[in-house]
Amino acid sequence: MERPKFLLLMAALATLFTAGSLSPALGAGGECTLAEKLSGRCPEVSGTVNGDGVDIRGSVDVPGSTKGSGRGPRGGAGVVARPDPVVVQRDGYTVTSPVTLADLVNFKPLAGVAHMEPNGWMVVGLATNFYATVEAGVQTGLLLEKPASVRFTAERFRWSYGDGTAAVLSVRGSSWAASGVGEFEGTATSHVFRRAGSYSIDLSIEFSAEYQYAGGPWIPISGRIPVAANRLVAVGVDAKTVLVGYDCTRRPTGPGC
Repeated sequence: MERPKFLLLMAALATLFTAGSLSPALGAGGECTLAEKLSGRCPEVSGTVNGDGVDIRGSVDVPGSTKGSGRGPRGGAGVVARPDPVVVQRDGYTVTSPVTLADLVNFKPLAGVAHMEPNGWMVVGLATNFYATVEAGVQTGLLLEKPASVRFTAERFRWSYGDGTAAVLSVRGSSWAASGVGEFEGTATSHVFRRAGSYSIDLSIEFSAEYQYAGGPWIPISGRIPVAANRLVAVGVDAKTVLVGYDCTRRPTGPGC
């Protein structure tokens, strides 16, 4: 009686393999390839003789899911080759899709303001000081149809000086007085023009963004938002050195003043 049961077990296994339920996880010839073994898509099948019948148990791993199981025709565990994704919903849990910059339709960082010293002109060969002021703050509104807060932070300052040169800086700069340096002295954000003429200077400030739901943690959003500041128009002049008889502040009508 043992031989017929063994034959019955082998016949049942053959039926499962030929039925195609495991075919997606098997290579040519009915054996797993090396790639399939490494990816965990090879079936694990076992069987036992149970009275007049045979119980067949099997499972297969599908990347990104857990092993599935089902009931076989004879009450045993069936073989699940590719289980459908299961969505588990639980009370008290909220699943939020990743937020991108494109979702910030209700939020926009305020444009910064570009400044220069001297204001409206520069001396060729000497440092002209450029800096930006940016109003910081948190904006509130609807983000993905839910009340949220968004915080913008100025990260990069892209200056185009109008003379064919440009600079990308990580600091906004400050006035000569605030920096504690004298007029026409170089700063971290200054620029030297080499020729006289009229120049248009443009600034674009790149902002990073973070969002927050209902007092939760601040979550950064990938990427930056460029926002143009005001354009500066200035005239570059050549410096002249002259001898004066007195300090011009004391005697404005003196020679050379």
